[in-house]
Amino acid sequence: MRLLKPEITERDGTASYSVRVDSEQGVRKLWYRLGGEHAAMISERADAALCALLIPAMNAGEDIHVDGVVSERLYYNLSGMYQSVAKLVMPWLKQVRIRAEHVSPSMARSNGVATGFSAGIDSFCVLGDHHYADPVPGYRLTHLLYSNVGSHGAGDGAERLFRERYERLKPTAERLSLPFIAVNSNLDEFYSGMGFMQTHTPRSTSVAHMLQGGIGRFMYASSLRCADTFVGPSNGSARTEAVTLPLLSSDSLDAFSVGGQYSRVEKTRRVAEIADSYDSLDVCAKAVHAGNCSKCWKCARTLLTLEIAGYIDRYAGTFDLDTYNSARAEYMLKVLRSTELLELEIVQFARDVNFQMPLSTRIAARLDLSRVRAFVGRAKLALGGRSA
Repeated sequence: MRLLKPEITERDGTASYSVRVDSEQGVRKLWYRLGGEHAAMISERADAALCALLIPAMNAGEDIHVDGVVSERLYYNLSGMYQSVAKLVMPWLKQVRIRAEHVSPSMARSNGVATGFSAGIDSFCVLGDHHYADPVPGYRLTHLLYSNVGSHGAGDGAERLFRERYERLKPTAERLSLPFIAVNSNLDEFYSGMGFMQTHTPRSTSVAHMLQGGIGRFMYASSLRCADTFVGPSNGSARTEAVTLPLLSSDSLDAFSVGGQYSRVEKTRRVAEIADSYDSLDVCAKAVHAGNCSKCWKCARTLLTLEIAGYIDRYAGTFDLDTYNSARAEYMLKVLRSTELLELEIVQFARDVNFQMPLSTRIAARLDLSRVRAFVGRAKLALGGRSA
């Protein structure tokens, strides 16, 4: 895989960073586009392209040749340790060699401090610590990013959803008085066959590298506690972020995880004290339009936590509580049977505050009906098909 020198162009109020990619899959172009008013933030280095395309290269088993300038620390990290960690998470990846024509010490670090803002629990929690509170000056947020690098799905529908969601969140960003930078990209096309959840960390960090002309610190909203850090086979990259983000950094872009000191329940209760979240909280995993479906596992998990905490009515404007109530019993049953970390947290939270789930749900959870049916079926076979 060969990455040619990045090209930066401005046209019709849009700025773009693009890199021609020659690989065994053919000749393609990786591009990022944003409003022309942010053109001065775009870096001429190849760091963004290398960060973005290393995993696809490892998936294909192709060495990488970079024509552009690569920051020395990033080149060192991606050539060695980062690949070892990525292979532990996704064992099918192959170690590849990176060759760069120009490896250079990083440029001076910019003063900008950015985070991705999706208006979810994790990103609002970052705002709670680094905007609404009184943070250390060098860690106060100066920019919010909203990127189309795979979280909105694939195809034309992904770009439509990306733009709908961005427009829905603009009023909140305006109230925060922070620049809200929308970055569109075709990066997801290079990850064919690879899930977003396993690869979202390098995808999102590549956007920050592309903007390192104005951003020096990139805060990545942790979705799990520090105590849940784990490096090994996983269907998601969240548990490795405390390890991988420093390896995706350069001396001019410091990428790191924030919020890992909180459990999901603690984050949700913290966010429920932020009034700006009441009409903009967006957690949905199933929506085909901007907003919350109010019944998918992410919506239900958030609403059940808010219900147990006594804050659910604050979100009547951004969730359909009637829809949630129709799915509530089924989700409660799932939670009571679950062994997932975040759902175990909910069960413990309910116990801590003496929140009683419906008796019928608790009984059903104790009686694993599938096992009962299997037992009855085996008993009938043992009796030669006669009724027990």
